Formats: sequence, C-alpha cells, structure tokens
Amino acid sequence: MAHDIDRPDDSNANRYAKDSVAEETSATGQRVKGAIKEEVGDLIDDEQMEDKGARENEAGKDRQRRNDGV
Repeated sequence: MAHDIDRPDDSNANRYAKDSVAEETSATGQRVKGAIKEEVGDLIDDEQMEDKGARENEAGKDRQRRNDGV
C-alpha cells in the first residue's frame, strides 16, 4: 500500500522562508491534509493512515505556531 511508506509530509521543517505568507499557507495545507487523512483513516479503519494524518496535522500546527508571517 502506498501509505506504508513514511514520506516527509509529517516533517515540521519549514518549506519556505520563515515568517512568510507562503510558509503559513504551506503549513495550513499540511495541517488540513493531515486532518483529512486522519478522518479518512478512521472512517475506513486504517490505523496507519489515521496515525500519519495525525502526525501531519501536528507538524502543520507546529509550523504555524513558529511562523509570524501572518
């Protein structure tokens, strides 16, 4: 299954310049994507997908907390 591979989507490393709108937007996208994965994983009873989504969501939240661009 594709979700068996742990990709760096759950990394909380900045992807754009710190304190920028682009970083805030990217972090928001990561958080939303993670939340969706978490919900879908719960819905289809896929614990790996649910856990991966939770990690992505938290990483996005962490990036947003550190970003002062917005």
